Amino acid sequence: MASTGLNSSVGPEPASADGPVVAGLLCYQDADTVGAVVAAVREGLAVHFADVTTQIVLVDAGSTDATEARAREALGDAGEILDIAAARSTADFLDLPYHGIPGKARAVRAILTAASERRAQACVILDAGVRTVTPDWVGWLARPVVERAFDFVSPFYQRHAFEGALTKGVVYPVVRALYGVRLRQPAAAEFACSGRLVDHVLQEDVWERSGSQLGIDIWLTTAAASGDFRLSEAALGIRAHGVRGEEALDLGTTIVQVVGSLFTDLERRAARWQRSRGLIPVEPPGAPSAAAPVAPNVDVERLIEACRLGYRELRDIWTWVLPPRTIVDLKKLLDRPVAEFRLDDELWARIVYDFAIGCRLRVAAREHLLRSLVPLYSGWLASYVLQVRDVSPEAADLRVETLAEAFDAQKSYLIARWRWPERLRTE
Repeated sequence: MASTGLNSSVGPEPASADGPVVAGLLCYQDADTVGAVVAAVREGLAVHFADVTTQIVLVDAGSTDATEARAREALGDAGEILDIAAARSTADFLDLPYHGIPGKARAVRAILTAASERRAQACVILDAGVRTVTPDWVGWLARPVVERAFDFVSPFYQRHAFEGALTKGVVYPVVRALYGVRLRQPAAAEFACSGRLVDHVLQEDVWERSGSQLGIDIWLTTAAASGDFRLSEAALGIRAHGVRGEEALDLGTTIVQVVGSLFTDLERRAARWQRSRGLIPVEPPGAPSAAAPVAPNVDVERLIEACRLGYRELRDIWTWVLPPRTIVDLKKLLDRPVAEFRLDDELWARIVYDFAIGCRLRVAAREHLLRSLVPLYSGWLASYVLQVRDVSPEAADLRVETLAEAFDAQKSYLIARWRWPERLRTE
């Protein structure tokens, strides 16, 4: 069953039902992968949309390697090729974004604008740094839009239970609870959308807002979830990214960027999610075969010790955000031995919601407050790993769904604190 949200406006120039399919590629320092990705996209368009006009739009975010040259070589003279140099600012390159593409919002906007100008019936966007892109990715993402009139198709990647933990523990449960849609990877880089949704998001004021270059992945998903659009998922198998030459972000910076973007969106769309009730199923994905994901190494005892250290050093900051009973519950948890370390789902949901409230009320500098969430997230992650490390992938997926149900159940807590933030301070 497709999901439908509330009414929304669309652009004055609706897309043509027989318009082209536009494939957009986002590039940054991707000389090692862009050629293969372009070849996969060309083949995917030819195989899946042989009777439709197609267009490839390449946007480079300022690569200094051979990315652009190799992309042009791979594109050749096949069809009409549009190469857009997205406008960039010096600020884009000051901080490494979690998605690795500086000025990403401007690059995405350039692709969507190109799709709108061509009255495209569908636009699919891919990251040219992903090594595992296949021709079928284009079909799996875009065909539900072209053939079944879906407006937004979000990817579902095959991951080990420990991978994507920040999405599983925070982003997915919050998006599901607040917007009522079951998109399990709502901050993914790849997606497809209809011409109707393209025109809608181009009218939204997300593009030049503070934080847009970091938050665009989440914000586009919530824009689709907040409107009168049909949503679906596409199983793409394993997603493996190439190396762009930057050092990986530390956990604190990742949480500041990802969770900070999510909380910013909560503030912008508060009127919408406070009216949303219940869970509307999303069209489920298929299940392409793929090799089993490799298990990442997770040191549970180190995570628990980080949480205990955080309690000792950050408890005073947490009291600005968390009610006294939560502080007491955390103390009891941290006194338990490793084998019995379990962070209750509803307690974790309230902690996340309390931090969202704290950011909204500006109880401390935003980055400082978000970084103080890191030890608490480490504690949740340790508890989660202990619960899923010896179960099947299906059981691990069910564990995430159980967590999401706790966030659903605690939504009334968030709404109450959002509307009357001081009423629950002493409870």
